[in-house]
Amino acid sequence: MRAMRLRLLTVGLVLAAALADAAGAHELAHYALVVAAPVGSLAALGALGSVLDGSADEPLDRVLAGLSAVAVPFILLGAAVRVPLLDNGPPPTIGATCVVVCLALFAVQALLAATVAVPRGLRAVLLGR
Repeated sequence: MRAMRLRLLTVGLVLAAALADAAGAHELAHYALVVAAPVGSLAALGALGSVLDGSADEPLDRVLAGLSAVAVPFILLGAAVRVPLLDNGPPPTIGATCVVVCLALFAVQALLAATVAVPRGLRAVLLGR
């Protein structure tokens, strides 16, 4: 349950950074990403640890852990490229792109988790089997 809270907090912080960028509060977006970096790292390490110790034995758990691990470098890069711009100037394109990539990775995680939550019978009906 703790890992889920960390994942949700990471998603919330990256989403807050995207919204702050859209509102022109680029300094706030930088700080949201700075906080998201260690939180996302903890979430990814926890998920990878669960995979390695065998407590997360479902294939989906491995995929979600991998996607969490892939998101962390993008969070770090998105925060790092904004450091010289703390005078609230617009972020470089790579900074905004990193935030969008993180949000896309989180959306893929949510879609994969949602497909598992759908019962098999309903899944078969929806897929026409």
